[in-house]
Amino acid sequence: MISKTIFQTWNTQQLPDKLEKLHNKMRKRNPNFEHVIYTDEQMNDYMNSNVDKDIKNIYWKMNHIVAKADIWRYSILYNKGGVYLDIDSEISGSLSDLIKEDDNAIITPEIHENLFIQWGLIFGEKHRILEKTLNNILKDVSEENNKFDHHALTVRNYAKAIFELAEDYNCEFQWSEPKLQKDNSFVIGDSSFRVVGTDYNKLFSFKHKYNHLLRNRPKGTEVDTHWSRYKGPIY
Repeated sequence: MISKTIFQTWNTQQLPDKLEKLHNKMRKRNPNFEHVIYTDEQMNDYMNSNVDKDIKNIYWKMNHIVAKADIWRYSILYNKGGVYLDIDSEISGSLSDLIKEDDNAIITPEIHENLFIQWGLIFGEKHRILEKTLNNILKDVSEENNKFDHHALTVRNYAKAIFELAEDYNCEFQWSEPKLQKDNSFVIGDSSFRVVGTDYNKLFSFKHKYNHLLRNRPKGTEVDTHWSRYKGPIY
């Protein structure tokens, strides 16, 4: 069962008026869902108080806010369950049209082969995929792997967790192009996950039209603040 909470994070809860109107539309489409935005400080407080020591330690090792936010999103969904959405993305329809009563997790493939969308996540609490993802990140950090590759550390390790669990439980599962992906469910031990097509069956939208307002930049310009392209060691 998926908790009826939508989690997002940003450096402030004071968002541009146009984005707040977009969020109000999202709330009206999903009146049964609580919508919570964590600031950077609230994200830090959550990780200090609600995760195992090993996870907290790697969170604080991260030099990059996006890597921290990735570890936070996996952690809060593992603990609470619910829906995660990047602040510059949008839920453009009703989650009730997508989420079934017996769903434990829903994933959707990226356009890049063998990867899955991570800017939006839908999970029940204590899900094996999230646990495996965090353990994969822990292992990389302990072995100093992917120290300069944020994408591999927190995004590819999510996809790796999905494939590893599918193999462990003998699921006939493989990545398919988003437009060709059929709705399929797979059992992994006492849990399961369901795979759907493009952007959660086109219910989610990547990079809404107001994302430039978050950064006080002209529309179409390169982003280099907060969710920035980071050069240097991730941890």
